Parts: sequence; structure tokens; C-alpha cells
Amino acid sequence: MNKNLETVLDTNTNDTGSTNTGNDKNKKKKYKYSRTARAILSGLSLAFVASLCVGMIMYTSESTEQMRENNRANSLKAKINSLLPDDARGDNIRLTCYTIQKSKNVGHNQKLYIASKDLEIKGYIMTYSTSLGYSDPLVMIAGFTPDKKVYKADIYFSQETPGLGDKVDRDHGNFLDQLSGHSLLTANWDVKKNGGDFDFITGSTVTSRATVIATYQALKELNSFDIRSLKKCKVK
Repeated sequence: MNKNLETVLDTNTNDTGSTNTGNDKNKKKKYKYSRTARAILSGLSLAFVASLCVGMIMYTSESTEQMRENNRANSLKAKINSLLPDDARGDNIRLTCYTIQKSKNVGHNQKLYIASKDLEIKGYIMTYSTSLGYSDPLVMIAGFTPDKKVYKADIYFSQETPGLGDKVDRDHGNFLDQLSGHSLLTANWDVKKNGGDFDFITGSTVTSRATVIATYQALKELNSFDIRSLKKCKVK
């Protein structure tokens, strides 16, 4: 073969071999970069999805808590409205809230609501707590007339024994109706078993007596509080 032709062929062969090697290296680099990019994108996608899930959970949690708060507020408003005297209800009634921070009669951080119209008191609502029940605390709420007689009492919070102590609740009967119409001095505030004027539920004497004594203590507080010493609170 012509030496010049051999030289040309040899040169072409070497050049082709070098080009293939370079392409292989470039392909490996591109493949390596491609895998890295996919890994980064995958990580970013997972982080985005995780952030989105956390955000949705937080939003749902906040929304649920807000719904619960609204339900509690609506429940309290409905409870207050059901316990106020007839003259203390209506669109023109102003309800002012006060906090009884510390009292030997009704406990700590209890609420006093004063219903008024044209600067005239139309009724009171008070929450009050007692430790005389089986489970501490037993919290009650009652409406009072302007002359400070019990209008209607109810259980606000109770952990009394189901089927026994919880029979005083209005969901289970009208036991608390016997408190209505009485003032601080118009009754002997104890159950008949102890020489008082009020009935008790058989099998639930302790809780029955607790509601009577607690309401008596609430009447004492209502007749002795100094409005100037109480802090105002929001009516929720």
C-alpha cells in the first residue's frame, strides 16, 4: 500500500478513536449531571409537598380551633340567654361582664354578667364553683333577678359520676328548679336530710347538697360584691 495512504489512514483511525473517547466522557458527565439534577429536583419536590402538607395541617388545626371557640361562645350565649329573667332579654339589653378573680364564696376567675337597659339593672348571671361534689370542681351558672333572687340555675361543668351525680343536670331532670325564687334569707339552704328546705336525689346526696350550698354561696357573693373592685371582661 502506498505509504502516504497508510499514513492518512492511520491518522484518521487515531482521530476517530480520540473522538469516541471524548464523546464517552461527555456522555458520562452529562449522565452524572442529569442524575444530580434529578436528585435535587426530587428533593425539592418532596420538600414542597411536605411544606404544603404541614401548611394544610396547621390551617385545618387553626380552623378547627376557631370553630370550637365559636361553638363555645355560641353555647355560652345561649346558656346565658336561657337563664336571664324575661325582662333581661332582647335587643336593647346591654350585657356587661366582670371577672371575680378570687372569692371564698364562688372560687377563682368566675364571671359575673350584669344585664341592663337604660342604666337599669334587669338581671344577673354568675358562674360559681364548689369542691363539695364527688369530683372537683363542680361549676354552676345561674341567673338572678334584679332583687337578687335565683331565677334559674344550671350545671356549667361537671365530672360527677354518670347515672348518679349527674342526675342534678337539667339534661336528666328538673331537680334544680327548686332553687328558683329563693333569695339569701328565704330558705334554709341545705338538703332536707341535713335539716334544710331542699330535696335531694337518692343515691346522689353529696352532689345534690353541693348544688344547694354552692348556690347559697353565690347569693352571698351577689349580695356583697363591690363592682369597683372587679375587672371588666369581654362578653364572648
